[in-house]
Amino acid sequence: MATIRQTIRKIQKALSPDLLSKAYENESANHPVAGHCYIAAEALFHVLGGKRAGLIAYVARDPEGGTHWWVQDAKGKILDPTKEQYTAFGKEPPYHVGRGAGFLTKRPSRRAQVILNRAGLAA
Repeated sequence: MATIRQTIRKIQKALSPDLLSKAYENESANHPVAGHCYIAAEALFHVLGGKRAGLIAYVARDPEGGTHWWVQDAKGKILDPTKEQYTAFGKEPPYHVGRGAGFLTKRPSRRAQVILNRAGLAA
């Protein structure tokens, strides 16, 4: 069984500009994972068992006015497949202002499912 770190790496490798929403379509020029936080977090949430596994989706406004999404486990451990879009530039993701939130769909969205399929992961 893959570790969470290995699962995150598989999700990261499956990200591509064609999966970005219109609002973030130019972000991947800054970093390969930039703009993918919602769908990457959603894919991770589902592959790790979602609410049944005690996971919670989190969202926060970042200093540039965008939003950032990640997942936390029942113990509060942050699981963030796109944190490098901040840390690669010496910045910290806005975890300190995050709040629990829900994804738009109960099952993986079309874009999240594309990530799972590319990564060879099942939700």
